[in-house]
Amino acid sequence: MTPTVTLDALRRQAILSSLAGFPFLLAFGLAWIAAGVASYFLPREIAPWVYPFLGLPATAVAIALERRMGYVPAPKPDPLLPLAMLINFIQIAAFPAYLIVWDQKPEYMPAAFAAVVGAHFLPFQWLYRTGLYLALGVLVALGPFALVIVSGDRALHYTGFLVGGVLLAGAILARSHARRIWRGRAQTAPPRQNEDAG
Repeated sequence: MTPTVTLDALRRQAILSSLAGFPFLLAFGLAWIAAGVASYFLPREIAPWVYPFLGLPATAVAIALERRMGYVPAPKPDPLLPLAMLINFIQIAAFPAYLIVWDQKPEYMPAAFAAVVGAHFLPFQWLYRTGLYLALGVLVALGPFALVIVSGDRALHYTGFLVGGVLLAGAILARSHARRIWRGRAQTAPPRQNEDAG
């Protein structure tokens, strides 16, 4: 098997084991909406922090869903896991930027957080072999910026609903993408595998 075929097979397995990121998009979409709701009831200095910190329970839920819902189990060890972890660490590296925005204008912190989340989606278009993550990256990063321009301080609330809605729509599309890959696997299987199966 050539390195290119191996890499393609690994990416296909990543799509099928994670449903192209469906569990994470679903869990985080709901978390962003919950943060938007919570922002109406919390002090304005505290409400912005609900957005990043809801990521902890959302991650646990997403991992549990991924293990139960994937078409195939993730490989052990997963050679693409270090890449996925590095992509996700982009958000942690941007933490000082959140502090600067929070110090200057707390209401805009969710929009700053959304920009980093959007940027971290971009490499997943390569991993999951779909332009969906390019669209998600642009919408999640720029949509809240537009909200800040149009609605000012109310972006503290609206960002959660916008980003959450985009992520939930992305979840539906990611699952459809994974389903297409799953259904098409028989047609793309190498002849040798078909012979072994027979």
